[in-house]
Amino acid sequence: MMMMVVMVMVMKVMMVTLPTDSVIFPSPVPEENDAGYWHRLMRKEVDEALNLHHNTKIAKNIILFLGDGMGVTANTAGRILKGQKAGRSGEEGYLAWERFPNTALLKTYNLDKQVGDSASTATSFLCGVKSNYETLGVTGRVKFGDCPSSLNPTNQLHSLLKWAQDAGKVTGLVTTTRVTHATPAALYAKSASRDWECDTSTIRDGAGRCKDIARQLIEDSPGRDMKVVLGGGRAVMGAPSNVDDDYDCYRTDGRNLVEEWKQEKERRGEKAAYVTNTGELLNVDLNSTDFLMGLFSDSHLPFHVLRDDNGPNETPTLTQMTQAALGILKKAEYGFFLLVESGLIDRGLHLNQPVKALEEVVQLDEAVSMALTTLNLEDTLILVTADHSHTLTLNGYPPRGNDIFGTTMYDRITDGLPYTTLMFTTGQGYNYYYDGTKAVRRNLTGIDTTHPDFTSLAAVPTTYEREVHGGEDVAVYALGPMAHLFHRVHEQTYVAHVMAYAGCLGPYLHDCPRPLITIPADAYTLAQAHHSDQVTPSDHSDHDTTHSDHDTSHSDHSEHDTTHSDHSDHDTTHSDHSEHDTDHSEHNTTTPLDHSEHTGVMDHSEHTGGMNHSEHTDHSEHTGGMNHSEHTGGMDHSEHTGGMNHSEHTGGMDHSEHTGGMNHTEHTGAVWVCAEEVRIDVGGGVLAEVGVKAGHFTG
Repeated sequence: MMMMVVMVMVMKVMMVTLPTDSVIFPSPVPEENDAGYWHRLMRKEVDEALNLHHNTKIAKNIILFLGDGMGVTANTAGRILKGQKAGRSGEEGYLAWERFPNTALLKTYNLDKQVGDSASTATSFLCGVKSNYETLGVTGRVKFGDCPSSLNPTNQLHSLLKWAQDAGKVTGLVTTTRVTHATPAALYAKSASRDWECDTSTIRDGAGRCKDIARQLIEDSPGRDMKVVLGGGRAVMGAPSNVDDDYDCYRTDGRNLVEEWKQEKERRGEKAAYVTNTGELLNVDLNSTDFLMGLFSDSHLPFHVLRDDNGPNETPTLTQMTQAALGILKKAEYGFFLLVESGLIDRGLHLNQPVKALEEVVQLDEAVSMALTTLNLEDTLILVTADHSHTLTLNGYPPRGNDIFGTTMYDRITDGLPYTTLMFTTGQGYNYYYDGTKAVRRNLTGIDTTHPDFTSLAAVPTTYEREVHGGEDVAVYALGPMAHLFHRVHEQTYVAHVMAYAGCLGPYLHDCPRPLITIPADAYTLAQAHHSDQVTPSDHSDHDTTHSDHDTSHSDHSEHDTTHSDHSDHDTTHSDHSEHDTDHSEHNTTTPLDHSEHTGVMDHSEHTGGMNHSEHTDHSEHTGGMNHSEHTGGMDHSEHTGGMNHSEHTGGMDHSEHTGGMNHTEHTGAVWVCAEEVRIDVGGGVLAEVGVKAGHFTG
């Protein structure tokens, strides 16, 4: 009996002993054992929270960084890896976005699935509408594979890409996947299947009427109007390539869409560059280049951990691509929208290979860090989020600082075998056999679990590269104008709406209660024919007549605001039309399109009625109850407008208090803010009018 007790005790000691090949990284803070350290650290954090201010400016620039598949577990493991690569224990550190002031959770379900895929989730956060599994840029009326329904213009959606272009912003895309893959395709494609990246796939699925995604990128607005497209996917574009054995989507129509892209830019008189490796990318003259396309592989880019960092013929890093994109986009006077996707996080997790996946998280961290040091953070909204999670688990109870890719043991593990901190509930890593009495798993003793090709254990087997997604909420991290709108658990669709509101884009163009920056006149054009009956010049005449009486008394303002309320129905009409332009009727059909009408056309531009409002520029103070006693030069309306100082009324207003510090004095034209409209002097006596809803706004 005594011998049995001793044997049990020895066994228990052995089971809590780490495998000899495990690495322990030290904590960088020796004083963390003292209570005072934590009190001081947390007091500092409380003080930081108390001193946070809301940046209520309009976002001139918007960048969405997307970690494909980067659920909370992958994010946590990536944080630890980042610290351990620097020789620290890692748990105490932060990824770049984890220091952003605003964080929320997003619900990632689809209309027809509890757990989403990358196409439908991207439609959510880029178009602001929930959709069905594996569909792109279409409403829930379109089921997977339903080509005819996807051709119906009323079933097609606009994305941030179009909204930004309509507002005069330049746009771009950076990804480590194919540029036609699910996430980037949601920017520009309308498709009943994410798999229809090339004509091979549409023909195979009997969807020949539907234009493949690669053609939509090259032929149709808004895809063809992106200034920057960087990623992989030469095969689907028909560019010279060596078709990957494991990827069967390539062009059979004999077309080289890259050459067609170059020719189209030449016809437009634009300077375009096409690059295929790091050396070519780094040699591009960003100052003189108007359009940049880089396709650096036949399919997806290689995992970073497998890259050869030496030599110009290799593929660029995510940071290098992002830096090049910003070099072109940040030249734009009226700002930009950029999507940056670290897409191989997802692929590594599908393989049950966490080393490959988490190195991609670290690469995303480096790209975000670069952007933070490159841009003006006062007028740039930066978001970092994921489309969905995975079935990755972070197991207990390894010691502090244990190699995140290492193994551990626990005294309640009944088979006495070591296990990795990171494992999966599904995937190709399933490795059990039945010994006649019980299931036996793989013994990892002596196995290098830190190798990129190491496949972690999975509980339920799947086919190759088919570990399934996880359905838990994902986090969104926000910094910049209107970042504070992320504040609780939201629908994933909320992301698109916050970006649109922050930049006064798309459905929020006419609802933005903040002063707009000057934007190009050609961004506002007359209506297409089917919108022309919504607003007539007489409607504006009555509206402006109300303005002409604004100086009589403050009581007149209340009547004016009542008149403004009548416009709310008119704004509703705007939103109804925003998703269904006439150009959609042939957007993804195989019939050749006349694209001349697409460039620079805003959905809502028809409501200006083509009027010249120059005679009303003296009425800028009509903001609903403001003190108009000193109309000329240096008016003080602070008690009525949340602190606006109109000290330079006729050349550029200073909205530093009302908008959180925005100063419009550098603009060549003047901006007048009214209770329901923003008039923008775009030079040469040409004025454009943008409606906004009346209402109070506190900066």
